[in-house]
Amino acid sequence: MSGKCPLHGHEQPLDDAYFANPYATYARLNEAGPVHRFCLPDGIPVWAVTSYDEVREWLRDQRLARHRDFANEDYTNDVPPEGVPVAPLVMEDPPEHGHTRRLVNYAFMPKRVAQLREKIDGLVADLLDDMAEAGADGQVVDLAGMFCAPLPIVMVSEMLGVPKESWDDVRRWTDDIFGRVDEVNYEAKVGFANLLRGLIAERTEEPRDDLISVWAQATDMNGEVIPAEMVMLLILSIYTGGFDSTLGALAACAVDLMNHPEHTAEFVAKPGLVPAAVEELLRRNGSVHRGFRRFAREEVEIAGQKIGLGDTVMLYVAAADRDPKHFPDPDVMDFTRPPHQHIAFGRGPHVCPGAELARLEIRIGLHALFSRFPNIRLAVPEEELEWRTSTFIRVPKALPVILS
Repeated sequence: MSGKCPLHGHEQPLDDAYFANPYATYARLNEAGPVHRFCLPDGIPVWAVTSYDEVREWLRDQRLARHRDFANEDYTNDVPPEGVPVAPLVMEDPPEHGHTRRLVNYAFMPKRVAQLREKIDGLVADLLDDMAEAGADGQVVDLAGMFCAPLPIVMVSEMLGVPKESWDDVRRWTDDIFGRVDEVNYEAKVGFANLLRGLIAERTEEPRDDLISVWAQATDMNGEVIPAEMVMLLILSIYTGGFDSTLGALAACAVDLMNHPEHTAEFVAKPGLVPAAVEELLRRNGSVHRGFRRFAREEVEIAGQKIGLGDTVMLYVAAADRDPKHFPDPDVMDFTRPPHQHIAFGRGPHVCPGAELARLEIRIGLHALFSRFPNIRLAVPEEELEWRTSTFIRVPKALPVILS
């Protein structure tokens, strides 16, 4: 393990080596046991749960609350400045969470997602054409910037009704908001929020055929029109789950396939294998590495470890999906594993609402990418790739590749 937290004396295993390769840290933690006491890089002590059985169970157990009112004095969190939103969807608990969740689920109804296949096919083809032009004659191209990011951001932005001229700003703000390990970029949050407030005001006056317009007219449980601030937070939640995490998963899965050319050839040659293969890739490379902070409503026991009232608990889904007690030889890529056993999208009331859209984008995107460029490879050694210093969503800062 790494150094000690200067405030609390607990271990701090999430260091530079962790951000470069979190799976080595997860392997050590899983070998040591299912529950661990350590400090996050921001100095807050947490109970970290890494084993599959416990993480899967406690993702649904309401004795761990999301709302910060249940936290004890160990959890310190600065009150954000005026104008900075705090998303309720990820911090609410049932029953309040249910109504908010239904509004978000509307965006990802199975029928709506299925209708997007043709749109995704066309967008992927256009992005690959752009990459082919940029990567001609062996030129290095940024796979993250030219493919992994544009695919989900275009899909989500068009569903919402965010204009094209704002997409670059949205991506920059998202990087700034989620890309720091020990501080919050309030300037980015304010910029993002101001854009969304303006769009909501426009669609309230002149509705269009988009989700912002739908939500601007929606009502709450009491029949009152939802405040603009709530609509804004719904949009932010969609970008978190529908863009940022998909970008991270798509990039990490692409790197994984480049590292396993024998599996990549099978992946391309057998389209019927793609759905199962993507589930295995998501088990290995889910971009959301841990759930949001949870707080014990009462004294509980997790795998024999007593957790005090108000203690902060973190459920590490990425570690659980590499738990050797549940997944034999977890570091081996095996497209024949039983499908849908991973928890890369979470579980329970807070399961990722955009999971099926993410799956569709990743299936279509990866199969088309490696079919078009079967010899694509990293332009630098993998250990030289730079990843965000974030313990939440893992995203590469860039992904330099050579196409052939």
